[in-house]
Amino acid sequence: MILVIGSLLIGLIAGFLGQRSRMCFIGGFRDFLMIRDKDLLKGTIAFFASAWLTIWILGALGKLIPEIYSITNVKYVMYPSFLSAFSSKFGIVSLTGGLGLGLFSTLAGGCPLRQHVMAGQGRIDSIAYLLGFYIGIIVYYTNTVKIIALII
Repeated sequence: MILVIGSLLIGLIAGFLGQRSRMCFIGGFRDFLMIRDKDLLKGTIAFFASAWLTIWILGALGKLIPEIYSITNVKYVMYPSFLSAFSSKFGIVSLTGGLGLGLFSTLAGGCPLRQHVMAGQGRIDSIAYLLGFYIGIIVYYTNTVKIIALII
């Protein structure tokens, strides 16, 4: 129950900050590459730095307090080389999904975080984007992932 409450609290904070900051991951890269505007890119860099710091703090906290290790433990897979990680099922599925998400989100004008914020503000075009986004997830999982699993 504490994980549910914690997740809701973090979600509310992230939603509030996303709405106030106009955070958009794809917009940050797009604006920087097209017009050299660094405003949105600073938020993206700050997000990744914060995520890295949070993972590091949770890992250290789990080692200091063994009772909460199962909650704070970040699980990951170690591959022997970059090529083996890239050519694994997870690597190919992640690459194709990420390229598709990046392409369609750029064409739509913003990343899913920004689209969720704008949908919460009542933008009909963002609601239509999110409807297609979630249908696309279902189609991608039921078709593409299974095809890639058969190939590899």
